[in-house]
Amino acid sequence: MSASHGSATTVLLVVTIVAAVVDLVVLAVFHVARPDVDPVTRPTSEYTLGTFGVVASGATAFVGLGALALAWAVREQAGPAALVLAVFGAVKVPQAFFPIDPLGALSTTGLVHDVLGTIAFFALPLAAVLGIRAFVPGRRWAVGGAVALVGAVVAVLAADLHGAFGVAERVYLVGCSLWMLAAAAVSLANPPGRAARMS
Repeated sequence: MSASHGSATTVLLVVTIVAAVVDLVVLAVFHVARPDVDPVTRPTSEYTLGTFGVVASGATAFVGLGALALAWAVREQAGPAALVLAVFGAVKVPQAFFPIDPLGALSTTGLVHDVLGTIAFFALPLAAVLGIRAFVPGRRWAVGGAVALVGAVVAVLAADLHGAFGVAERVYLVGCSLWMLAAAAVSLANPPGRAARMS
């Protein structure tokens, strides 16, 4: 790996780390700033409606950019995982500009939001599964992270049937940001040139 390539990869991984941290902080703050959105039953997308909505949209777009940065940074060793991760990022960025419909409303904008959200919902866990060996061969965290995200997907689908979608979605979203944070941090500490040490 050339010095310039290594520097560019480092910048991309740092962008991912910052995006993940910002997303976690914004999500935590909104639970205080927007008590009108019930965290047990209502989706986090409702934070984009009303006060501070632009902050929530910005965080969503930043997560998408962070995912795209991570996908590009690990493209050579991650292969299919990087591609699926890029899909996740590519739908999260525009989703930020298509807010969810208010409860009881129905619009094209809301439909686009839901479609993009559904793609993203399944894409990141799939990337985590595909990336178990690609990102950090032999590292237990990669297996644990993938299993946790797949479990979170199942939990969200089940919770939606029992009126607890909001809390399950929040657990899933925190897991997604933590996975991106971990993947970027480990890739930063173990560049491709050290692959032999991780096998």
